[in-house]
Amino acid sequence: MSINFPAPSAKIQTHDRLSMSDPHASNRQRTFSRPKQSGMTLVEIMISLLIGAILLGGVLQIFISTKQTYRMQEGLSRLQENARFAMEFLTFDIRMAGYQGCPSINTLSPNIIASPAPTYLVGNQFVAVNGANNVATNWSTNACGTANECLAGTDTISIMLGENCGGQLTGQMTSVNANIQIDAANTCNISAGDAVLISDCKSADLFRATTASSGSGKQTISHSSSNNTSNFLSIAYQQDAEIFGLRATTYYLRTGAGGQPALWRFDNNRPVVAGTNPIELVEGIDDMQITYGLDTDADGNADRYISADLVTNWNNAVSVRITVSARTLDRNLTTTGDGRLRRTMTTTVALRNKLR
Repeated sequence: MSINFPAPSAKIQTHDRLSMSDPHASNRQRTFSRPKQSGMTLVEIMISLLIGAILLGGVLQIFISTKQTYRMQEGLSRLQENARFAMEFLTFDIRMAGYQGCPSINTLSPNIIASPAPTYLVGNQFVAVNGANNVATNWSTNACGTANECLAGTDTISIMLGENCGGQLTGQMTSVNANIQIDAANTCNISAGDAVLISDCKSADLFRATTASSGSGKQTISHSSSNNTSNFLSIAYQQDAEIFGLRATTYYLRTGAGGQPALWRFDNNRPVVAGTNPIELVEGIDDMQITYGLDTDADGNADRYISADLVTNWNNAVSVRITVSARTLDRNLTTTGDGRLRRTMTTTVALRNKLR
């Protein structure tokens, strides 16, 4: 008995023939069926890194530029603020210079019997302002300290005035050598030996207090010849008179506690006390130049402005012109000099108590 097998199909025969004629055909079919290659080549990575570096550099440049602009604006703002503060301190006191109550210092100069006379008087006269030009680092031990920290080549200005302190007389003096009694609720802080200014609208005297005792609701001040050339005032003052706290202040430039040049104030009427007198007011002020307007024809107007070393009569000064230079505390804000920003301010102040 014979068995008949069916003949192979054409498809199978074709496959067999392909397999036999090309043994790598199945490999190519498998290769063609794989997914396409994914990822980046080395060149693409390098290009991406370059583009990223360029973008990062731009961002950093913007950040640095913005930060520098902020530092400049902050430094300039503080510089201008310091300059304005310095001008405020100076102009406020200069406007009040020479004040002694009602009378103008031009028409009435105080009768001075204080002995010894205060060292800050000019030619034994109570003048509104005076100053010094281009001082040295050691022009005053009291002002500059033992380390001679004042700024050489800068100017100083001293201002004298009577300051209201509530020293109203409680009654009239019975005689020109009688004690003076004022309301005890005052801020004059008068002690024995202090220089004292008393004034009404017609007269003024500058004397030293021999004693300054307090009583019930009043303070009694004596002026004996032990502290004065005489115990006689120019008049027996009435209840409309007033005792003033005498202020004699010098403004100047000196190195401050932070190592920066600064505007300082020294009270010539008080002892030197560290941290209290003299006192640092505004840092960052590195120059101050002052000229004085002199009235040479008695018309009340300044005819010319000159430096302190050229003034021969301080009573002729009717105005003050101040120029201050302020600098930033930080460096590296500009590419020139020491890297600091600087601004200069100038103002002219009339001596009001010389013009009435």
